[in-house]
Amino acid sequence: MFSSVFVTRLLATFSEVAYIYLLSHVIRLLNVGKVGWVDALSWLMVVQVVISQVFVWLAILTEQLELYVYEELGWAIIFAANTIASAYLYLTVDTGERRVLLLLNLLFGAVYLPWQVFHLRFLRENARRSGARSPGGTQSFLQRLTTGLTRSIRVKNPRRDAESWGGLIGLTWMTAYWATLIPMWMYCIVRVLTTH
Repeated sequence: MFSSVFVTRLLATFSEVAYIYLLSHVIRLLNVGKVGWVDALSWLMVVQVVISQVFVWLAILTEQLELYVYEELGWAIIFAANTIASAYLYLTVDTGERRVLLLLNLLFGAVYLPWQVFHLRFLRENARRSGARSPGGTQSFLQRLTTGLTRSIRVKNPRRDAESWGGLIGLTWMTAYWATLIPMWMYCIVRVLTTH
């Protein structure tokens, strides 16, 4: 059942919106001076994660790989906003022991944003290579959505080869995203916010 693209993407959608909302909440909570543009960046993160979810769902349902580029560009915007807001707060606000949360945001941005540049290049090249094979030239948009939805639910294609998971970039992303970095980061946020 969990080999279904629909099921795994549905779980990822809720997870991604929740953790970006939590990151944006941290920014607003630590913005004790209520600086307007900092709050605006935090809400931009939430709006952008929803937009990115629309792009990834459209990519899956229409099988148009170029839409993944726009989804990932959205993630670059999210973490650029998070990094800028965190840098400002880190340099201007005394948040006591919660300052560690801003430092984590800055460290993540310093690693993630350069990595995302390479990731976007990889996705763009992958979309170009697959452009000629993209389905749906004669199908209507609604037909493509229906076909894509059916395939995302029914087709199970468990893969173990590295290329199907995106090679080194995919392995790095999956390891950090699902298994290590993001879960530990979220745990740290919840722990710091509930103990101080």
